[in-house]
Amino acid sequence: MVPIKEAISSGAWLHCEYQGYNDLIKFRLKVNSFRKLNLKEIDNPEEIKGYDSNSVIWIFEIEVINLTKNALNAMYGPNKLNLVDADGFCFPIFRDDHLTYLSNFSNKAGLRRFFGLIDLLPKIKAVGCITFQLPDDDDTEYFISLADNGIVQEV
Repeated sequence: MVPIKEAISSGAWLHCEYQGYNDLIKFRLKVNSFRKLNLKEIDNPEEIKGYDSNSVIWIFEIEVINLTKNALNAMYGPNKLNLVDADGFCFPIFRDDHLTYLSNFSNKAGLRRFFGLIDLLPKIKAVGCITFQLPDDDDTEYFISLADNGIVQEV
């Protein structure tokens, strides 16, 4: 696992890898920013489903390069990312149709890029954002991890 703050400050590319159903899934990840999302930025925020008002949505701006031999659906690449806090609690990507696909904000912010409808072609950098719903605690340090016992390490 790699601390988010360290990944942003170093500007380093991270190697991500996990065993998919048939193939080893590999991609590179660069974290450009990680910030709280102000719901006022989103058109019709009341349309967001599954949002707990005691939490905060964070937006994670990333660059991804697919290192598998064939096109990779984003659901099997960056959407497998998790955030883990220092206590070991794991937070998956927050997916919501309105927030990440239907809102005007989703297009402006780059959330549509990794929504899962558009493939990641091999060796071509894709830039976009993903979101996480996290506890309302600004002091928590988060680490980047992968679902399915994947690895994330600095290149």
